[in-house]
Amino acid sequence: MTAAAAILRLDAVSKSYESPGGTTIVLAGADLTVERGEKVSLMGPSGSGKSTLLSLISGLLRPDAGTVELDGVSIAALGDGERAALRGGCIGIALQSENLIPFLSAIENVDLALGFGRRRNGKRGRGKQLLDQLGVVHRADHLPRQLSGGEAQRVALAVALANEPALLLADEMVSALDSATASRIVDDVFGSEMAVLFVTHDAALADRADRRLMLHEQKVISR
Repeated sequence: MTAAAAILRLDAVSKSYESPGGTTIVLAGADLTVERGEKVSLMGPSGSGKSTLLSLISGLLRPDAGTVELDGVSIAALGDGERAALRGGCIGIALQSENLIPFLSAIENVDLALGFGRRRNGKRGRGKQLLDQLGVVHRADHLPRQLSGGEAQRVALAVALANEPALLLADEMVSALDSATASRIVDDVFGSEMAVLFVTHDAALADRADRRLMLHEQKVISR
């Protein structure tokens, strides 16, 4: 695999859900490629399948058809443990405060993510450094329920960045922050070497990406 190869590739991916009311098709033959270091925004109306797409990329869901390749590896070919290991070593996932464990403090959440990632030495120092970088180190020993929405969002981002991922998947990563703090954090994230695929409803933020995509009629299209 060359250094220039894509970090993420989806080929003809389909996903649907069954319910008593029938079948809901979320994705139908969707294609997507993200190059190493590329910053890509993804927009679409509520219910269009953005969260499902992120879950498929991270290996939390399996596609009904098509292939998802992460760092040149087909996720479908891996077992549960192998998918978790690949996810822990390659992907950072920021889902606002949803990826925080409620009974662990902010620093414990970050340290736990470090334990699953590639970087296992000096965990406490790395965790504090991330929280400081994101302006929440003073809340390091607080539980998620003791944090404001913006603080929880920044701790969740610290968790996502803990393993120094090659690809960051983010869902409204700065939606709860004031404009100055959001701008600073986006500048830091966009200035990094990692690839970023981020879901947003903010058109101005989406326009800052290298490439802008939209989910439309169960497919990923250029915007």
